Amino acid sequence: MIEVNYLVQVVSIPDDLIEASQKAGSDLYMTYKFYQLLVQSNLLWRVWYIDEFGKVWLEVNLVNDVGDPEFHTIALDQGTYLKIDTECYEVLDELK
Repeated sequence: MIEVNYLVQVVSIPDDLIEASQKAGSDLYMTYKFYQLLVQSNLLWRVWYIDEFGKVWLEVNLVNDVGDPEFHTIALDQGTYLKIDTECYEVLDELK
């Protein structure tokens, strides 16, 4: 575990996902939809994991359109989010 002192506000969608949004059959289409949800929510998110390359991951849990719970993780591209200062908390830095 490591400590971080920021929350994340996702403010933009990566270009490759915007391109994927034009093709509903694309492997990246669902990732685009989650990114879109994060941007439109204006919520501040706690970081779930920081991988060995320093990439920030979020855990996104939601209830879908038919009322079923869904549990996802998503890696954020650099430049698509802002770091908002907050109190320190622990984040995973390895997956077992």
